[in-house]
Amino acid sequence: MSKRNRTTFIALVVLDDAIRKLQSGGPLKPPEHGVRLALAYLYSACLSKNREPFDMLWLTLVGRDRQPPDFRVTWAGTQFARICQDLGVTQDIDLSAAIARVRAGKVDVG
Repeated sequence: MSKRNRTTFIALVVLDDAIRKLQSGGPLKPPEHGVRLALAYLYSACLSKNREPFDMLWLTLVGRDRQPPDFRVTWAGTQFARICQDLGVTQDIDLSAAIARVRAGKVDVG
Protein backbone atom coordinates (compact mmCIF):
# COMPACT_ATOMS: atom_id res chain seq x y z
CA MET A 1 0.00 0.00 0.00
CA SER A 2 1.44 3.39 -0.94
CA LYS A 3 1.90 6.02 1.74
CA ARG A 4 -0.88 8.15 0.26
CA ASN A 5 -3.27 5.19 0.13
CA ARG A 6 -2.31 4.21 3.68
CA THR A 7 -2.85 7.74 4.97
CA THR A 8 -6.17 7.94 3.14
CA PHE A 9 -7.22 4.62 4.65
CA ILE A 10 -6.27 5.74 8.17
CA ALA A 11 -8.25 8.97 7.70
CA LEU A 12 -11.27 6.94 6.56
CA VAL A 13 -10.91 4.73 9.65
CA VAL A 14 -10.99 7.89 11.81
CA LEU A 15 -14.21 9.02 10.12
CA ASP A 16 -15.78 5.58 10.44
CA ASP A 17 -14.91 5.58 14.14
CA ALA A 18 -16.48 9.02 14.56
CA ILE A 19 -19.70 7.84 12.89
CA ARG A 20 -19.79 4.84 15.24
CA LYS A 21 -19.31 7.16 18.22
CA LEU A 22 -22.18 9.31 16.93
CA GLN A 23 -24.33 6.18 16.80
CA SER A 24 -23.48 5.02 20.30
CA GLY A 25 -23.02 8.27 22.19
CA GLY A 26 -24.67 11.05 20.23
CA PRO A 27 -23.00 14.14 18.81
CA LEU A 28 -19.28 14.50 19.33
CA LYS A 29 -17.88 17.32 21.42
CA PRO A 30 -15.58 19.68 19.49
CA PRO A 31 -12.73 20.25 18.96
CA GLU A 32 -12.22 16.57 17.86
CA HIS A 33 -8.81 17.37 16.36
CA GLY A 34 -8.32 13.90 14.87
CA VAL A 35 -11.62 14.04 12.99
CA ARG A 36 -10.89 17.56 11.77
CA LEU A 37 -7.42 16.52 10.59
CA ALA A 38 -8.85 13.47 8.79
CA LEU A 39 -11.45 15.63 7.04
CA ALA A 40 -8.84 18.23 6.05
CA TYR A 41 -6.44 15.62 4.70
CA LEU A 42 -9.14 13.83 2.73
CA TYR A 43 -10.42 17.11 1.30
CA SER A 44 -6.90 17.94 0.14
CA ALA A 45 -6.79 14.58 -1.67
CA CYS A 46 -10.29 14.63 -3.17
CA LEU A 47 -10.83 14.83 -6.89
CA SER A 48 -13.81 17.19 -7.06
CA LYS A 49 -12.77 19.83 -4.50
CA ASN A 50 -16.40 19.90 -3.42
CA ARG A 51 -16.40 20.79 0.30
CA GLU A 52 -20.06 20.03 0.88
CA PRO A 53 -19.79 16.37 1.98
CA PHE A 54 -16.88 17.23 4.29
CA ASP A 55 -18.70 20.18 5.87
CA MET A 56 -21.96 18.24 6.13
CA LEU A 57 -20.24 15.28 7.79
CA TRP A 58 -18.60 17.58 10.35
CA LEU A 59 -21.88 19.36 11.13
CA THR A 60 -23.65 16.02 11.44
CA LEU A 61 -20.99 14.54 13.73
CA VAL A 62 -21.20 17.49 16.13
CA GLY A 63 -24.99 17.73 15.96
CA ARG A 64 -25.20 21.08 14.19
CA ASP A 65 -26.99 19.77 11.14
CA ARG A 66 -30.67 20.00 10.33
CA GLN A 67 -31.26 16.26 10.49
CA PRO A 68 -33.44 14.66 13.17
CA PRO A 69 -31.24 12.89 15.75
CA ASP A 70 -32.45 9.43 14.71
CA PHE A 71 -31.42 10.12 11.08
CA ARG A 72 -27.93 11.52 11.81
CA VAL A 73 -26.04 8.25 11.54
CA THR A 74 -27.65 7.50 8.17
CA TRP A 75 -26.87 11.02 6.95
CA ALA A 76 -23.28 10.72 8.21
CA GLY A 77 -22.95 7.44 6.30
CA THR A 78 -24.24 9.14 3.17
CA GLN A 79 -21.59 11.86 3.49
CA PHE A 80 -18.92 9.20 4.13
CA ALA A 81 -19.98 7.51 0.88
CA ARG A 82 -19.79 10.83 -1.00
CA ILE A 83 -16.30 11.44 0.39
CA CYS A 84 -15.17 7.96 -0.70
CA GLN A 85 -16.57 8.63 -4.17
CA ASP A 86 -14.79 12.01 -4.37
CA LEU A 87 -11.54 10.29 -3.38
CA GLY A 88 -11.95 7.57 -5.96
CA VAL A 89 -12.10 4.97 -3.17
CA THR A 90 -14.47 2.11 -3.87
CA GLN A 91 -16.72 1.65 -0.87
CA ASP A 92 -17.07 -2.11 -1.08
CA ILE A 93 -16.84 -5.22 1.08
CA ASP A 94 -13.02 -5.11 0.97
CA LEU A 95 -12.93 -1.58 2.42
CA SER A 96 -15.52 -2.48 5.07
CA ALA A 97 -13.59 -5.63 6.00
CA ALA A 98 -10.30 -3.72 6.25
CA ILE A 99 -11.89 -1.10 8.52
CA ALA A 100 -13.45 -3.87 10.63
CA ARG A 101 -10.03 -5.53 11.04
CA VAL A 102 -8.58 -2.26 12.31
CA ARG A 103 -11.53 -1.80 14.67
CA ALA A 104 -11.02 -5.34 16.00
CA GLY A 105 -7.34 -4.63 16.60
CA LYS A 106 -6.21 -7.23 14.08
CA VAL A 107 -4.23 -4.70 12.03
CA ASP A 108 -1.89 -2.01 13.30
CA VAL A 109 -2.34 1.16 11.26
CA GLY A 110 0.20 3.17 13.23
